[in-house]
Amino acid sequence: MKNLSIVLVVLAAVGPVAAQDFDLPPGRWWEDQRVVDHVGITEEQQAQIREVVYERARHMIDLKATVEKAGLDLRASVDQQEFDPAPVRDAFARFQTARHKLENERFEMLLEVRQLLSYEQWQKIEEIKRRVQQNRGQQRHPGQRPPGGQRPQGERPPTYQ
Repeated sequence: MKNLSIVLVVLAAVGPVAAQDFDLPPGRWWEDQRVVDHVGITEEQQAQIREVVYERARHMIDLKATVEKAGLDLRASVDQQEFDPAPVRDAFARFQTARHKLENERFEMLLEVRQLLSYEQWQKIEEIKRRVQQNRGQQRHPGQRPPGGQRPQGERPPTYQ
């Protein structure tokens, strides 16, 4: 039963990866003056994006709560002493449905924001997103090895006391 719990956690984490390429930069990027200037976002576009994100975010908060409740119910059905797979399947179906609704809401928000931007603006947003992803990939914590596993020459392993 522990394995089922692990599978459920992995499934919950993998879902958002499907739409990873169609995404926006993190945070309130439409209010960051550097982004606004670089992309050429007008005040009207800013107001429209703000409204779309606010309304969709309010709804996504409720949907996220539904996903969390469904996940809690699923874990409870798995952890029963008298195990019956039928209720677990039902709980899993409710969890998947809730998660699907949340992902759809997020996707619709992305579509609405994309619709507010010109093709050129969208290309600049994509460029910003790529830079953010590259910067995240380059950041390492002390003692963390870079891709490939080799430490840079002269870097010593961390010491713990």
